[in-house]
Order: sequence, then C-alpha cells, then structure tokens
Amino acid sequence: MPVNNINNERPAPIARLTPPPLVGLADRAMIMSVIAQLIASGAATTRPALAQATGLSRSVIQACLTSLEHRGLVTSLGYQPAVGRGRPADSLGISADAGIILVVDLTPHHIRVVLAGLDQQILGSSRIEFPLDAGPDATLTAVIRLARSLIVTLELDTVTIRAIICSVPGPVDTKRGVPVRPPIMPGWDGFPVSGFLEEEFGAPCRVDNDVNLMALGEARVLPEDQCPLLVIKVGTGIGGGMVTAGGDLHRGADGAACDIGHLAAVGGDKVMCSCGNVGCIEALASAEAITRAFRSVTGNPDITQRELTQAVRSGDPVAIRLIRDAAAILGDTVAALVHVYNPARIVVAGPLTDVTDDLLAGVRSVVYQRALPLATRNLTLAHSAIGDMAGVVGAIVLGIETILSPTELRRKR
Repeated sequence: MPVNNINNERPAPIARLTPPPLVGLADRAMIMSVIAQLIASGAATTRPALAQATGLSRSVIQACLTSLEHRGLVTSLGYQPAVGRGRPADSLGISADAGIILVVDLTPHHIRVVLAGLDQQILGSSRIEFPLDAGPDATLTAVIRLARSLIVTLELDTVTIRAIICSVPGPVDTKRGVPVRPPIMPGWDGFPVSGFLEEEFGAPCRVDNDVNLMALGEARVLPEDQCPLLVIKVGTGIGGGMVTAGGDLHRGADGAACDIGHLAAVGGDKVMCSCGNVGCIEALASAEAITRAFRSVTGNPDITQRELTQAVRSGDPVAIRLIRDAAAILGDTVAALVHVYNPARIVVAGPLTDVTDDLLAGVRSVVYQRALPLATRNLTLAHSAIGDMAGVVGAIVLGIETILSPTELRRKR
C-alpha cells in the first residue's frame, strides 16, 4: 500500500533481517548431536527425559540412540529405580570405550598434556619445562613424545584419541588452526599446528587461544547468569577471553576478539611492546612488565617472574607497590571493556593473583570508580573459580563438543 512521505525523507534502504535459526529436524546428524550432548552433560539421561527435552518422538530418539551406540559413543548404564508408579527407565551414558581427548597446554615456559574421557574425568597429566621460543617443530615434537609416554604409562595404548585441543598463548586463526603473528611465540606465525598434530594422532585438532579456553571452562562451571563473562589473564602477556550470554566463545570475525593486551594505555607512549607498538597495556602491566620494573628498582637484572612472585608472597613492599601501579593501568582498560561488553562477571587470573589480592583489588577499585553505575550495579569481579584448571576444563568441553558435533557425526558412520 503506498504511503505518502510527508517529511520528504529519502527512502530507507532495504536491510537484511536475521531470521531465527532453523531447528534442523530433518538433519539426523544434528539430532544425534543434540541427544549425545544432552546425555554427556547429564541434562537428560533417559529416553523419556530426552523426549521431554527435545520434543522428538520416541522412534526418532531410539533411531538416533542406535546410531550413537553403533559408533561406540553411548551405552546403557542399567535401569533406574521407578519414581511413583512409573516403570523403571533405562539410564544412558557416554561409553567408557568412546575414546579420549588429548589436551595440549603450551605456555611460554612449559608444556602440559592432559588425557580425559568423554565423561569429563581426567585420566592423567604430565608436564615438562620447555621454552616456547624453541620453535614449533621442536615444541610439538616434545608434545608428541610427552603425550605418547603418558598414554603408555596409563596403559591407554588401545584407546582411540577422538579429539586434540591445543591451547597457545597468542592470537589464533581457529578455522585454519594456526597462530597468527603471536608476539610472545617467535617463529610460530602461520605454522599448521592442527595439521601437525592431526597427522600424528589421526584425530581432529582444534587450536585456540589459552584465555579463550580459560573463559569457556570458567563459564561452564558457573551458573548461567554469570554470563556474559570476561576473563583477563595477567601473565607473561595480557590476554582476554569472552563468553556470551548464550554460553559461547566470542572469537570475533577472525579470532582476534578480546586481545586486550595490545590496547593502548594512557601515558605509555614510550614503552615498546613485544608486538612492535608502543604503549600497550601488556608492556606496562603484565607480569613480565612488573618483573622488568622490579629489576630496575632493585638494580638486580637477574630477577625472574618466579622470584617476583616469591617477593610478593613474602610481602616485599616494592613488589606490592609495582603490582598496585599495574592494577591501576589495567583497571582503566577493564572499565572501558565494561562499557563495551557489559559483562555479568569479570575474572582476573594469572600467577600473581594466586599470591596476592592486590591486583584484583586495584582493578576492582578503578572499575567501580570509572565505569557508570548501570554497567557495574550487578557486576562481579573475582578470582577464578577453578584456578589453573580453567583452561583444561574449557579444552575438555571443546573436545567433547567437537567429537559430538554434527560435522564429526556425519564423518564417522
């Protein structure tokens, strides 16, 4: 019907609408994925519960369960006692023979490998000191040796590795599984980490930023109302990870979201950062930056991050003063992020938060001073709920969701 434009406005362009996502009921792999993940999470572990959770008919659920059982993913755990007058229900679970997840945790100074089942139980772990700047070939060769040794030690030689999740301390192109110009990983730019590990273990490998995985682990063990959730890790560098209100990682268009360490800090114009820019908060407020400042103040050029941590633990006033200064710088950036993302919870993590509350307290003070009341009235700033296990938990979650994804279920018939 024609409408008179009484204000002589220009016609509005036709904008693209975003329809709600399709349920995908015609896609058997999608249905199988939903059912398998409901079982794996414990949200619905009987046929009646699955029918109630999905709205699907019992015949469709049974057909999907049969396929999942043939793949060795789901098994019967026996009948549960009847409630009231109802008949006993067959309880379902992830099969103990469904395979394992290999988690590879790379940090600037050590390698950790963890083996876990699809029931989220950790089977074993191993760690060695190893410098990341040795390069990708040497590092990943050490990873393979460490993982193979752990598999033999745990007598898991005959168990299938179903997924590999590799955590790295730098920007990652998650679609290709390669680091992208990581400032503290010299020699790793564009190296095909996922391809290297997939060829060795014959399983899909997903490579992600370490703080992304920490954020995912943190979010999945906390109540849902704690999302959106932002994790800020203060270590050799400074990184961020964001989980949306829906519980998913916010990676951005190219995986560069929340790389907050390279935001500019006020008054840091002359301080060179490892990324090549000047004035990044990582160059001013990271554990490495605090350690450099501690060396300068004390006149001892040999002080390490570990010795800084020990000084903080023993109450050294100089070390504590430097941490408080760094917290003030970091707090300004976090206050800006609060306005951009409006998170429900911010987690400040890293080795220094394990030995002192000064870093968190300093950040909290600046955020509540600088951010507007609407963005902070329900905001929680806290330490990690699960400590240094956050990244491992996030990796296990990502591994399970990869194995039980429609893509993998289509691939393995």
